[in-house]
Amino acid sequence: MEYQLFFREDQRFRSPFLWIPLFGATAFCCGTILWMIGRQVIQDIPFGDDAMSNSQMLVLGGMVILLDVLFLLFMASLTLQTEVTTEGLFIRFKPIHRKTRRIDMEDVVSIGAVEYRPAMEYGGWGIRYGRNGRAYNVTGNLGVRIDYSNGYHLLIGTCYPQELEAALVAMMAAQGKEAVSSDDLPDENSDHGSDEA
Repeated sequence: MEYQLFFREDQRFRSPFLWIPLFGATAFCCGTILWMIGRQVIQDIPFGDDAMSNSQMLVLGGMVILLDVLFLLFMASLTLQTEVTTEGLFIRFKPIHRKTRRIDMEDVVSIGAVEYRPAMEYGGWGIRYGRNGRAYNVTGNLGVRIDYSNGYHLLIGTCYPQELEAALVAMMAAQGKEAVSSDDLPDENSDHGSDEA
C-alpha cells in the first residue's frame, strides 16, 4: 500500500484563560523576589533577625526566577501533533511524549466531528480523562470523537474537525476497515432513528 499523508496538525496552548494567570503569577513571584533582593542587598535592610546572607538570597532568588522562566518555556513548547496516514493515526504530545504514539483503530464503530465542553467533560485541556474515554486537546472546543465497540471513546481536539474526520475515514478505507462517519449516522429524531422497546 502506497504511503499517503491525509492530515497533519500542530497545536499549542493558546487560551488566554491559561496564559493570563500564568504570566500574572510569574510576574508577581519574580517581582517579589527582586524586591526582596533589592531591599536586603542594595538597601541593606535584612529580613528578620535571622536573615539569610546576601549571597544566599541572590542564589535562591535566582533559582526561583529561573524555574519560573523555565516553566513558562515548557508550557510554550507543549505541542499536540496529530497525523493521519495510510499507516494509521499518530499522536504526540511534545515534549511529554518522547515518541509518536500510534492509536489503536481496531473495533472502531463511529468517527465524528463534535463540539464539546473541555472543562465540564474532561476537566480542561491536555491529556485528559472523562467518562469512558480520553481526550488529547490544547485549545478550543472542537474535536473528533472516535467510538469503540467496548464503549470506550477517544477525543482529539483540532481546529479542523471536518478535515480530520474525513482523513480518518479515508485512512480506514485505505486499510480495508469500515468506520461509520457521523454524517452517515441516522438522525435520532427521525422515525427510524431508534427502535422502541
